[in-house]
Amino acid sequence: MLLIPGPVEVPRSVREASTLVVNHRSEKFREIVRKLESLMNKHFSASRTALLTGSGTLAVEAMVYSLIKPNEKVISFPYGEFGNRLVDSLRRRGAQVKVYEKKIGEIFSIDEIKKALDENKDATAVALVHNETSSGMAFRNLEDVVSEVKRRGLKLLVDSVSGFAAYKLLVNEWKIDAVATGSQKALASVPGMSFVALSDDGIEEIQGESLPSYLDISLHLKFQDKGETPFTPAVGVFNASLRAAELLEIEGIENRWKRHEACARFVREVLSSYGFLLFGNENNFSNTVVAGVPPIPDYRKKLLNEFNIEISGGMGELKEKIVRIGLLGVVDSRAVNKLLEATAKLLDKNYDYLPPRECKLPELLEKEVEWS
Repeated sequence: MLLIPGPVEVPRSVREASTLVVNHRSEKFREIVRKLESLMNKHFSASRTALLTGSGTLAVEAMVYSLIKPNEKVISFPYGEFGNRLVDSLRRRGAQVKVYEKKIGEIFSIDEIKKALDENKDATAVALVHNETSSGMAFRNLEDVVSEVKRRGLKLLVDSVSGFAAYKLLVNEWKIDAVATGSQKALASVPGMSFVALSDDGIEEIQGESLPSYLDISLHLKFQDKGETPFTPAVGVFNASLRAAELLEIEGIENRWKRHEACARFVREVLSSYGFLLFGNENNFSNTVVAGVPPIPDYRKKLLNEFNIEISGGMGELKEKIVRIGLLGVVDSRAVNKLLEATAKLLDKNYDYLPPRECKLPELLEKEVEWS
């Protein structure tokens, strides 16, 4: 059983869809492109969504290079490894980056965000990570953060690679310029594809000149207008992601938000009662990754060897110090029960908890996912 921050377990029909091999200039593939963008626009509540062959890192870099100019002043708020990577991408683009940093295990308050914005009146943009899988923390109050940024007339770029479909996120209504995500996260598709969702304002901000072609969002959108991609795409991954987007439509985006939060909250509650020292609190915990220090040595290894449950270790300065449990995609009450029952056995505890109703998958998806 795979419970890592990505790739994730995927429904049977998504796996089957990934095997498609077809001419990428055929009408069959054009129909896939059109349907996929239409559904992703709806799920993001966005005006356009660029469909990219590549990981979430590609989406983040395409977003940065396409919406930020060299020498533009950008404020960023890293609170983990992926925030640091975003800063690196901004600097590679040639931006002047004002970085506000936090220690691992901490995150910014809305007052700290306001203060930073007021201190940098010459900045034109903000770029931040929505959900940080390296520390199991997130901007749960993203809408409030967006409001403060947009109130000052700044562009906002959001790395939501591990956040999209796990939290309420409305690109157009909140006036976010661009949001990046990947196929192998809460969308519950196979790896190999990424997305940049854009608001109307974001589309107007795209810099199409002097960019590496693969990072030029305007080029991707131009080809998508005729149902194509500018370069040879991963056709099977496009087809799989279309099926995953269809299943998300069946579940309902709001229900998926609720399921992620309910499952994460439940796992945190039980693990805390078992003595785990978890990162994050009620105001900033991640809906997709539970991170912390287990009360026994070799917890991760024992889960894998004795119960065939795979979780992740720490990364960066937290390497070998914490474990990270991924709860993305189609993780449900059955998967959560297996994890927690196994944990209880390793700790010689009784497991008598009942996952909340919101942690359950709808019947159609439940039939497509086996947790063994």
